[in-house]
Amino acid sequence: MTLLAPLFLLGLLGLALPWWLHRLEMQNTEREKFSTTRFLEASKKRIHVQRKLRYLLLMALRMAFLAMLAFAFARPLLFDDPEVVATDDSIHHVIVVDTSFSMQTGNQLDAAKTRAATIIANMGGDDLVSLYAASTALTTVVEPTNTAATVSEGLGTLTTSNGRLDLGVMISSLNPLIEESPAPVTLHFISDMQLTGQAVRFADMIPDVVGGRAVSLDLQQLSDNAPANYTIDSVVVENRSKVIASIRAYNGDLANAAKQASLSVNGTVVQNVPVPTGSNGVAQVAFDNVVFGEGDNKVDVALTPNDSLAADDVRYTVFDNSPPAPVLLLTADRESLGVTYLSAALATAPRGYAVEATLVDDLDPRILQRYPWLIVDDLGVINGALATALTDYINGGGSVFAALGPAASKLSSVPVLNATATSSIVGNTTVPASIAQIDVSHPVLNDSSGWNNVNVYPVKVELAETDRVLIAQEDSAAVLIERNIGAGRLLLFTSSLDNSASDLPVKPVFVGFMAEVAQYLSNEKLLVKAQTADSYLQLTQGGGGSGQVVDPTGKNLLSLQDTTRAKDVLLSLSGYYQVFTPSGEVLVAVNADSRESDLSLMTPETLQNWQASVSSAAAEGAKVATDMAAAAQTDNARENEIEVWRLFLILMALLVLAESLLSARYLRVKTGTF
Repeated sequence: MTLLAPLFLLGLLGLALPWWLHRLEMQNTEREKFSTTRFLEASKKRIHVQRKLRYLLLMALRMAFLAMLAFAFARPLLFDDPEVVATDDSIHHVIVVDTSFSMQTGNQLDAAKTRAATIIANMGGDDLVSLYAASTALTTVVEPTNTAATVSEGLGTLTTSNGRLDLGVMISSLNPLIEESPAPVTLHFISDMQLTGQAVRFADMIPDVVGGRAVSLDLQQLSDNAPANYTIDSVVVENRSKVIASIRAYNGDLANAAKQASLSVNGTVVQNVPVPTGSNGVAQVAFDNVVFGEGDNKVDVALTPNDSLAADDVRYTVFDNSPPAPVLLLTADRESLGVTYLSAALATAPRGYAVEATLVDDLDPRILQRYPWLIVDDLGVINGALATALTDYINGGGSVFAALGPAASKLSSVPVLNATATSSIVGNTTVPASIAQIDVSHPVLNDSSGWNNVNVYPVKVELAETDRVLIAQEDSAAVLIERNIGAGRLLLFTSSLDNSASDLPVKPVFVGFMAEVAQYLSNEKLLVKAQTADSYLQLTQGGGGSGQVVDPTGKNLLSLQDTTRAKDVLLSLSGYYQVFTPSGEVLVAVNADSRESDLSLMTPETLQNWQASVSSAAAEGAKVATDMAAAAQTDNARENEIEVWRLFLILMALLVLAESLLSARYLRVKTGTF
C-alpha cells in the first residue's frame, strides 16, 4: 500500500479534540418551585469541572470520522498481484491459428494444433503466451498468461468454422492486442496460407504498431502443395422445372475426376448425372423435368466421390415455387403499352406478381379491399365515384402506385390528390430537364441506379406540405411523389408509363424499380434466401421483429424475449435455417464463401516479403519500442492499482449518521418545570 498525499495524515492530530471535549461536562440547570429567598443568606457558587471521560462510544465515532477524513485526503492505494508478469527477458508469443473453412481440408487443423503445441513447449520460463482463432473474425481463446498449461488446454478446444479469413481484417484485429502487450511480440501465424485470404492491399497485412513495438512474424505454412478441390459454384432454377448447377475444379481436372452430380429436392434424391469435362475447369450440369412443391423447396446438388474438402461438395439452395401474388391494375385499355410494361416488370420481380388488368368502367369498387396495393396506369381515367372509392381505400390502409398518363395531362386537377396540375410540353423540339434529385434513403430507391439516364416530361403537380418528393428534375419539377393519406399511402409518378412522355419503361432501372415499389407498397419485407456463412440474418427484413430461427441442427437460436423484437442472427452453420415470422415460414440456405474452396497457396515470395516487411518496420522503430515497453510496464502497474479513498467516504457517511443518532440520545437537555 502507498499514499499519494501522505502529508494529510497530519490531520490525525485532530483526534485529540474529541478526547478533550469529552472530558468537559456541561451543567444543565434544573429549576424547581421555591418560596421567597429574601431571608436566605447569600453564598458563593462553586463550579467543578469533571475530568472523567463520558459517552465513550460517541467519542469513538467522532474520532473515527476524523481519522477516515485524514486517510481519504491522503489517497491510499492498494496493489493487486498482476495476472501476467513480464520481465526484461520476456517475449510475448501471440499464437494465431487459422480456423477458416479451408482448414477443414484433410487433417489441417490437427497439424496446426501440433505446430502450436511445439511453440508452447519451446517457450522460455519468463515468456508470455496468448492464443487466438482466426476466421471471419478474430476470436480470443486464451488471454495473455504465463501458464503454458492454460494455453495447451485452450488449444484442444479449437474447431474449424465455415467462415472466410481475410488477413487484412485479422491484422487489424491484432493491432490493439499487440499494442497493449507488456513485452516484445512474436506473432506465430499457423495456416494453410490460402491465396484468396490475402488482403487487397499488402500494407493491410503489416501491423500498424510495429513502428513503436518490437514485433517479429513467424509464418507456419502447413503444406507446400495445394490439393485438388471440386465444388458447386452456383445452382439456379429455370422455368420452374429445370435445375442448372455450375461445377468448378481448382488445381484439378474434371476430365479425370469422374465426378457424379446428384439432385435432391426436399431431402429426396431425384436425379444423378455424370459431370461433363467442361472448359477452363468449369462444367454445367442440367437436371430436367424437376417437380417442386408449392412454397419454399430445399434444392441440394452434391458431388461424389468426395474430395479432401468434402464440406463444399454440396450446395444448398432455396427455390420459392409460390404462385405469383395478384396485383390489381386499373386501366382504360388492357392492350396498352403501359399494361404490357408493368406486367412484364412485375412478373420478373423476386417475389413474382401476376397483374390483373381491369377496366375502370367495369370495376366494382368493393373488390378493392381484396388487394393490399394496386396500380393505376393513368389517374386521368378515374371518374368521381372511383376517385372517392380510391380515397377511402387509401384512408383505410391501402397503397396505390399511380401515374399521370395522357388523360391526366389534359386535366387541371389530379384526382385523389385534389391538386392542381400543369402539363409539360412534349415534342421533338423540347428537351426534358435532367433528373438532379434522388432520395436514395427511401426504400423504393436505395437499391436503384440509372435514373440519371431517364427522360421525363412530368405533369407539374401542386405539392402539399406533407408530400415527400423522391425524385425531381433540375427545374425542381417533381417526378416521383409520396403522400400519406390516412393509414395508407399514394406513390405518384408524374408522367406516363406507356413510353409516350417518359422512357422509364424501356430503361433497365424500370424492372428493379417496380420490384421495389411492389415490395414497399405490399409491406412484404423479403428475406434474402441465399446467405454466406458467418453473415447476419436481419430479422427486421422478415416482416417484423417477432419470430423464431431454427438452425440446421434443429436448435432454436432466439430466446423468448428475443422473439418479440428485431434482432440480427449469426448464421454460422451451412445448411437450411427455418425462419418463422408473422408473415409466414421462410427457408434460408447458407453456404460457405466460395473463395474458401480455392485452395491455391500464396507464393513463397509473397510470404518472404510479408515477413521482411514486418521485420523492416520493426527495426525502424526499435528505439521507440523500448520507450513504449517502459510505458507499457507503467500502464500495466497502474491497471493493478486499487484506490480505496471512495471506501473511506462511504464509511464517513455511515459514521456521521451513527454519531447523529447517539448524540441525540446521550446529550438530550434535561428541562424541568417552573
